[in-house]
Amino acid sequence: MAGLNDEQPYAGFLWAGRRRTDSSLLEREQEQAELTEVVAALGEGHPAVVSVTGRPGFGHNALLRWTARLAEERAVRVLRVSGSPAERDLRHGAVIQLLTQLGEVTERALRVLREYREPDGLPGLLELLHTTRRTPTLVTVEDAQWLDPASLHWLQAMVRRLSAGFPLVLLVGRTGTDPHGPDWLTDTAPSARLTRHLTVRALSPRAVAALAEMIFGAPCDEPFAAAATQASHGSPAVLHAALHCLADAGHRPTADLIPQLHTLITGIIGERAGRALRSLTDEATAVLRALAVGGDLLDFTLICSLAGLRTARESQLRAALETAGFTVPDGPHERIRLPVVRARILEDTPTDERAALYARAAHLAHRTGAGDEDIARFLLHAPPIGEPWAVQALYGSFGAAMRRSEFARAAAWLNRALDEPQHPAQRAQTSLDLAGVEAMTSPEASDRRLATVANNPGEGERWAQLRLQALDMGLARGDAAWGSRVATQALATAHGSERDDLIALYWYAAQAGPEAADVPAAGVPALPQHPLVPAQAGLRAGQLAARGEHREQAAELARRALEAGHDAPVIPRLVAIRALWLTDAATEAEDHLAAIVAELRRRHRRPTLARALVLHAELHMRGGRLDAAERAVNGAERALPAAAWHPLAVPHHMAVRTAIALETRQRDQARALYDAPVPPGSECGVHWPFLVFTRARVAIDEERWAEAVELLKETGRWLLRRQWINPAVLPWRSLAARACLTLGDREQAQRLICEDLTLARRWGAPSALGLAQLCAESLAPREPAAGPREFTPVPRGPNQLAHAWALADIATEEATNGDRTTAARLLTELSRHTVTHTSSRLAERVRWLATRLEQTATLDDDSTLPKEWAVLSPAERRTAELARCGLGNREIAEQLSVSRRTVELRLSSTYKKLRITSRQELRARSRPMERT
Repeated sequence: MAGLNDEQPYAGFLWAGRRRTDSSLLEREQEQAELTEVVAALGEGHPAVVSVTGRPGFGHNALLRWTARLAEERAVRVLRVSGSPAERDLRHGAVIQLLTQLGEVTERALRVLREYREPDGLPGLLELLHTTRRTPTLVTVEDAQWLDPASLHWLQAMVRRLSAGFPLVLLVGRTGTDPHGPDWLTDTAPSARLTRHLTVRALSPRAVAALAEMIFGAPCDEPFAAAATQASHGSPAVLHAALHCLADAGHRPTADLIPQLHTLITGIIGERAGRALRSLTDEATAVLRALAVGGDLLDFTLICSLAGLRTARESQLRAALETAGFTVPDGPHERIRLPVVRARILEDTPTDERAALYARAAHLAHRTGAGDEDIARFLLHAPPIGEPWAVQALYGSFGAAMRRSEFARAAAWLNRALDEPQHPAQRAQTSLDLAGVEAMTSPEASDRRLATVANNPGEGERWAQLRLQALDMGLARGDAAWGSRVATQALATAHGSERDDLIALYWYAAQAGPEAADVPAAGVPALPQHPLVPAQAGLRAGQLAARGEHREQAAELARRALEAGHDAPVIPRLVAIRALWLTDAATEAEDHLAAIVAELRRRHRRPTLARALVLHAELHMRGGRLDAAERAVNGAERALPAAAWHPLAVPHHMAVRTAIALETRQRDQARALYDAPVPPGSECGVHWPFLVFTRARVAIDEERWAEAVELLKETGRWLLRRQWINPAVLPWRSLAARACLTLGDREQAQRLICEDLTLARRWGAPSALGLAQLCAESLAPREPAAGPREFTPVPRGPNQLAHAWALADIATEEATNGDRTTAARLLTELSRHTVTHTSSRLAERVRWLATRLEQTATLDDDSTLPKEWAVLSPAERRTAELARCGLGNREIAEQLSVSRRTVELRLSSTYKKLRITSRQELRARSRPMERT
């Protein structure tokens, strides 16, 4: 904002080079004009009563002093009175101030007023009024809110006598924003025309800018003025103090000073509030402290009860607090005006008294039926209550905060709940729930808390479940070493079913770590080959599936684990779900997984939920449901931020995210994930091969074949070390074979695909075997003169994405070799895959194939076409060719990148030109186009 020009009057001051008037009168022109009229009328003998009100620091006293100076300049006598907290209990203190200024005339009245006994009548009033007949008088009363009752009574009597024509003006200033003036003036004046009520307002940004220019001697930035106005609420007193402080430090009013300005103003407001607090009565102070604690919830009657006032004069207390500028009325409530004032009030309250206030507020809120979160806000600052409702309110608040994803607040509620007396098992349950929240922001603290619960020696079924849940949740975050250590410690004292479940969790941790352990730790038995315990059955099913052995037994064991429901730990059930999915029972497996996810959401088990959602995302992705996969992986990131995952679990999440980006043609994101560093130690965990395999797919997409082969070999080496040879887990051999063939290494490609076929037959899942057969067919050598290749349809199975890509690769190979008939047939089958509508990358390949087939068709000798096809346009011919191959209208529209309506119109025109009525006739009339 530019500076003001010389000699430009504005809002009560004049800028004239370095000369300036009272800056406390900024934007008071209207009030000054009215007061000037009052003084002028007083000179003509007209009495008046004027009240000037405003919030503390808004300059009402400055207006009174300005008016006094104006009156003196016009030969009007001025008598000044000022109220103060120190004299509010001094009887007739203000009257004594007033009469002392009259000299000998009021000496007798002053002696009476200073006596101990109550005087008769109104000493000195008549003497004052008589003097005004000779000398017009202005009486100013500053800070009238602090006047003693006797002085108020005396002044009221003076106001009632003004109608008799005494040339006297009473000018009263006080804090408060009542537009009708001080309460004691209401209905006191004998005539409404004698009274005026002025309210001083907050300064505008323009006035603040002008004030800053006066103080700094430099132009003020608009953002600085706006920030100063907002932070100070337009208070001239606060602004004066803050701006002078900054100017004295050599600063200029620019935008970069705003943070420092905010800090300074907050401190000034707090300091002013602290000084004002010391001037309140004990009752008002107690009520104000109660308001600082419970004013947001409790009405003023309850606040008085909270403050311990049994016979409170509510209206007087409210008026006192409003007059002092601390509060504003809000129906039955009284609100503290500013947060910084509330903070200062709480800061000035002794610690023990503040804690007791919060405890009483919690009791009041509970008795009045307040919500859990309202009660919990009081409990958070209160000492232990020792009643069941306190823990219930804190737990209810915890659940509400979790539903809003306010994890820090949820942790605060549970930390406070741990301060309450609870049964040891309930306290352990609270610690378990708290650890689930702490995993979001402080994973190490969460692990320590879980280890404490897992090693608690409590007896009974409930304690056994708590220990298992703690270990289960800790393993979900991915720290295998932690899991092995805690499980071993817990096994030392466990027995019965708890011991059986702990054995399963130990073996999960042992096999998920950097080196899969076959030799157990001391005191830990081996995992049975044919376990009956559900948790152990889930682990054993996962082992058989990974090794590609005994598919039917693996499915039976997986079902045994899953049928146990929530009685079994979650981690073994997730292992069982993957095993069951690999046996081709995908729908059953995913139904169980959806139930587990719902269970974990309900119980707020964030780390375990995140692990389940990543698995769900992987299975959705492999099934070609990419939208669902992306929702699941996003949900996993919300359940547990990436920074909270243990390094051993990070690769699984990154692999799924990379694969989704690749299939949805977000190649930049896929490449960024490919290049992203992983936490140290990630390459040692059980999920590492998934990430390496996905990186190989990115390399193939970018046609970096040699790099892809090396990545796939690394995948294979890792899997072979763990004896994970099942091609259904990761089809790395078939992918490596295609890369080797592209690089010209047919011998290596044949060896890899033969191994894949052998292992797929050994596993026996139809989808795994069918996928291996498709890959083998695509890599089989062909004679140049051979006719169209015949493919035996194979089951799609759950891994629809891999199946669709195998078809796309074969169709691409046939189209490249000129076998349009086989390529078109494969394209037809591929187009029926729903995954071609969810994978943008696969849809791109399908469109390329359709275009390639169209281009090949246009190069065919016209003599092979029926004569009547010559009448078709190129667009109609392309559409008719795809319809001849068996594609539906939706598939044709997708491949040609047109609408279904366009396809319908082209086919309708084709039928009309060829004088046919159906696709069967179209295929019959177009057989000369097919190669034989």
